Amino acid sequence: MTTEQIFSPHDPQASQIDLAGGKGFHLSWLVRNGFRVPPFIILGSSLFDELLRSNHCQNQFDEMLEKINESQSDSAMLSDIRRLIEGLQWSVDSEHLLLAKLSLIGFEDGAPYAVRSSISDEDSAEASFAGQMDSFLFQKSLSAIKQSYLKTMASMFSDHAIAYRKQHQRPIHTIKGAAIVQTMIDSERSGVMFTAHPITGSRRTLLITSVFGQGEGLVSGICNADEFSIDQDGTERERKIANKDIMLVAAPDMGTQEQAVHTELQDLPSLSREQIQELRELGLSISGLKRSPQDIEFAIADSKVFILQTRPITHLPPPQKPLGHEIVWDNSNIQESYCGVTTPLTFSHANRAYKSVYTQTLRILGTPESVIQEKDKGLSNMLGLIHGRVYYNINHWYEGLSLLPSFKTNKADMEKMMGLQDPVDFVEDAELSLWEKIKKLPQMILLLMSFLRNFARIDHLVADFLSHFHEQYKSIDRPNLHRLEVSELFKLVQQLTKNLLEQWHTPIINDFFVMMTNGKVHRHLKKAGFDNPDLIQNNLMSGEPDVESTEPTKFLIRLAEKIRQGSARDLFETWDDPDLWEVFRSREPELFKECEIYIELYGDRCMGELKLESISLRQDPSFMFAILRNFIAKPELSLEAIEAKELKMRQEAEQEAFHRIRHKRGSRALRKFKKDLQNLRKAVKYRENMRFSRTRSFGLFRDLYNEIGQQLAFYGLLEDGRDVFYLTVDELDAYHEGRSVHTELKSLVAARKPEWQQYEAKDLPHHFKTWGPVYHHNDYRYESEHSAAQEQSGDCLKGIGCYPGIVQNKVRKIFSPQDELNLDGQILCTVRTDPGWTPLFPSASGILVERGSTLSHSAVIARELGIPAIVGIPQLTEKLADGQEIKMDGAQGLIHMEVEP
Repeated sequence: MTTEQIFSPHDPQASQIDLAGGKGFHLSWLVRNGFRVPPFIILGSSLFDELLRSNHCQNQFDEMLEKINESQSDSAMLSDIRRLIEGLQWSVDSEHLLLAKLSLIGFEDGAPYAVRSSISDEDSAEASFAGQMDSFLFQKSLSAIKQSYLKTMASMFSDHAIAYRKQHQRPIHTIKGAAIVQTMIDSERSGVMFTAHPITGSRRTLLITSVFGQGEGLVSGICNADEFSIDQDGTERERKIANKDIMLVAAPDMGTQEQAVHTELQDLPSLSREQIQELRELGLSISGLKRSPQDIEFAIADSKVFILQTRPITHLPPPQKPLGHEIVWDNSNIQESYCGVTTPLTFSHANRAYKSVYTQTLRILGTPESVIQEKDKGLSNMLGLIHGRVYYNINHWYEGLSLLPSFKTNKADMEKMMGLQDPVDFVEDAELSLWEKIKKLPQMILLLMSFLRNFARIDHLVADFLSHFHEQYKSIDRPNLHRLEVSELFKLVQQLTKNLLEQWHTPIINDFFVMMTNGKVHRHLKKAGFDNPDLIQNNLMSGEPDVESTEPTKFLIRLAEKIRQGSARDLFETWDDPDLWEVFRSREPELFKECEIYIELYGDRCMGELKLESISLRQDPSFMFAILRNFIAKPELSLEAIEAKELKMRQEAEQEAFHRIRHKRGSRALRKFKKDLQNLRKAVKYRENMRFSRTRSFGLFRDLYNEIGQQLAFYGLLEDGRDVFYLTVDELDAYHEGRSVHTELKSLVAARKPEWQQYEAKDLPHHFKTWGPVYHHNDYRYESEHSAAQEQSGDCLKGIGCYPGIVQNKVRKIFSPQDELNLDGQILCTVRTDPGWTPLFPSASGILVERGSTLSHSAVIARELGIPAIVGIPQLTEKLADGQEIKMDGAQGLIHMEVEP
């Protein structure tokens, strides 16, 4: 027998978690760092091994342990191993050693001691094992301590402890069991302190939960508890004083018993303000030294605070509102270009393009290079990718607008153009001093003059742009890309980037022209007294000739008319859309040539046309035939009818608008309106025509990246050619240029694909805000001015929210193991729980417990498992019926008993 089997907190063994166990290790740390801890000794894990050997049970124990490890659940085997442990006999030497070590803490027969478990992975950062092993309080003899030790070791193999271990994927065969024997504090009040708030997730707020008497009454859920939320600076944020009718105290013999709290104390706080502040200081000191949030048990006796335990907090919910910079995201407009889930290649290509073209535009407008460099972060982050969906980062768009004069007007115009349904109020023009305005004035004047100069020559700019685009477009031999090697394909990507994307300032200048003229026309109509200026403005914009965006439809209408009048119509009744391309080729050569012309002209104009992963008409013309089939079936569909209708709408709108403006605001205002309207119509036409050029440019990039993907797959570097869309342009460039940190492209795609597939099932709103790191603790929830929290009413129950989450499901009431235990995702409802309920929790979508507090077993386990939970709900099991559908809010502690089916 060596002395290392039982030791004090000052012995070297106490710093070895395998020997001292989690609880012994942390308590020893507290002692060595000067905190007040009741005297204790550690019965190390080697003592348990020694008892097995001296009782000649080691082999039998190992065999039973192996069977348990292989079994999913076998209560009989666990019962056998507990009987084996509880039947172990202490040798004379081990008993003498125990007595000798107990003398170090002043052991006296008849004095009270606590025996608590301290297994190696208990109180760890991964799993707390809270309430899983048995503790024995107020043990008053050597014989009782010895027996309690064996029972504590046996409790490592209780059904619920093993179930908990398996749920947390903790090994069974490597369990190392230790225990502590500690002088018992006959506490007047006790509790648990979290140095980070377990409900709100705030790391700056402490939660102290306390009761009268022993803390076991708090953890077990027997006693109602007070709660105090305190900020780190000592400000008390909230207090909830419970009706503390019961407390746990020492029993006359050994152990504990329930006792009624004196009536006059039941509704009084169990802690004074001074005690709360003392606990706060202790908590901050311990967590500061540990450098992590802590779960601390304490007891108070004779006005002294004793620390009974500290352990890392194993789980915190996301904070209710994360700290950090507020960002507004909106895709009201951009979803038209990048609808649904968008691949990494498309997003990275678009993000690069946005930065390039807006940087060019600022330079063309004469913006100083120092200002452009200052705005580099915003220019690099004009877009965001949230769960695979593309959003505008509205903050950075507004930062760009702040460079222009008349911020408020431009802001309103941009919101209107973008279709923002939720204008942003927190981004405002900076309030400048007089000197700052004077200093900024020359730059503003130069910028304004540059805009006006470019707007005046917009006709020439657009003509030059389109001419340059067509020249570059024709330089790419699309049908023969397969003849090129990968390096040549990358060279073409670089060529297009330089000669197209980096020469794209004209469309952006025209977009500003659209934005400003659109705003002007809208204000004209509003001042003229139109109740719905948007409607009249839309009608005024109809019927504009030579708008490229309408040409594909017009082409197909004309083609459908030819098909309707000839024999080709019969082919649509015989063949399916995917087959018609080859059928037309062989049977209708003239019409087939027109189809080829359409594909050449408009083959890149498809659903999701700016998404590189989209299947265009060049790859599959089925969509074209599907449209033709619809058109053929509508003989009343004709270009003449459409154009006549649009022209009539336009003329009627002009008549009404011109008359109203002349009557309300005079002839001069009418002349200004007509000029602005003319500019708007022209700007919109230019925008649509240049957008078609954008569509065709994306088509070129689509073909290039498709061919790169096909060749990478051909040489075995990707599983499939289309896997290229799961890579980013930066990753492909790095692969080409020798800067890759991950050259195994197959494994990179294999890791990324499942994430993108999960995004398909998510449904995100069009508008939301984030705080701090965008992908960290943000739930991307739309909050309108009408989304105020629901008020409590007669059909609501209120309890203590223990873990956030909203669940709507049926209630399953369970009171004993004899009840039907198949939860099948329903909400577990009961009076109270103990560790034996743990295996039920994962099969529940939510947990409701009539008794308890945030520190009771049900709350602790629910937090660790991430299951929405509410406890401390008066008359819960009386008011809810088994099978009743409810809606619970784990954050607010609310239960809505009447819900929509």
